[in-house]
Amino acid sequence: MTSYQRTATLVFRLLGIVWAAFFAFSWSLYFIEMALGVEVQRYPTHTIIGNAAYVALGLLVIVTSKPLGRLAARGLE
Repeated sequence: MTSYQRTATLVFRLLGIVWAAFFAFSWSLYFIEMALGVEVQRYPTHTIIGNAAYVALGLLVIVTSKPLGRLAARGLE
């Protein structure tokens, strides 16, 4: 792997971590507030499932960051 490919891999991993952490953190706060009895806006189930898919997408980017980094930085030697 070239240094460009390693850098691209690092960027993909960081983006995946930030993406997944943002959605996981925001929904965990929502469920904590609900459990504590704070009045919160109720979201439909499809919204919660859709946002869980966003967390899964972030995890998928983390797992596939090495091939994505190679693909994104190929030909930059």
